[in-house]
Amino acid sequence: MSANSPPLNWNDLRYVLAVARANAIAPAAKALRVDETTVARRIRRIEQGLGLTLFEPRWRLTEIGSYIIERAERMEEEAIAIAEASAGVDSAPTGSVRITAIPLIASRLLLPAVEQLTQIYPGLSLEVIAEPRNLSVMRRDADIALRHARPREDQRAITRRIADLDYAVYAPTAVDARRLSWITYEAEMAGLPHVAWINRAVSRQGHPASLAVNDSELALNAVKFGIGKSLLPCLIADRESGLRRLGDKSPVLKREVWLLVNPGDRHVPRIRAVTAWIEGIFGATQNPQAM
Repeated sequence: MSANSPPLNWNDLRYVLAVARANAIAPAAKALRVDETTVARRIRRIEQGLGLTLFEPRWRLTEIGSYIIERAERMEEEAIAIAEASAGVDSAPTGSVRITAIPLIASRLLLPAVEQLTQIYPGLSLEVIAEPRNLSVMRRDADIALRHARPREDQRAITRRIADLDYAVYAPTAVDARRLSWITYEAEMAGLPHVAWINRAVSRQGHPASLAVNDSELALNAVKFGIGKSLLPCLIADRESGLRRLGDKSPVLKREVWLLVNPGDRHVPRIRAVTAWIEGIFGATQNPQAM
């Protein structure tokens, strides 16, 4: 940093963080609510002031840029925590909370319970994002993320296993299950535990599955439409009219459910309220495991 340059401050780092997270100027400018020229000019001024190159072409971080971003994220977490603490940790939860989960969990577990939450906390509003991709709580893509496996990314997020979901084989109630073939998933999903189980069952059966889908919500509806049988989470399928468990009705597989939040949000009243609500939906944290 040159002797005449002012020290780097938090407002400067907001621009660096926004561009690093978006890998582009346009979405960063939108997030910051400024024009693209302002963002580009601000980044150049920051780099000149530091005497460092933070971004390569196409807005990829340099090695020193990555080093600075890691520390900037810690500053962001602390800034958010301070702001929330100054508002009062014990204040009533208000504001918006963005939750991401796979479509089946979003539509069959979260949505039916939203009214219960908003009756208790009328100042809360939810954004429920049904998304099979892993949106990042560290990049602020979501405030709370629900995932089916222990996260490999977002290593610095607060993570906790909140449930073990039992899976069993389900068929439509009014159809002779002996005539049904399997509903499985597209080849790219073969590594998932429930898909691998179904594919082994298909191999033992000796003839192809009747349908392949790319989402558990589709699989559930396909079973209800009488297309075939499939492996589904008991917490959801047991509540669905028109479905019944096959075999000896015992679960054949378990899958974990993990909850992720940004460390800077751990004491935020609205995040704490929604986290407790989610844990209640999954049975008040069956087999919880703190990280």
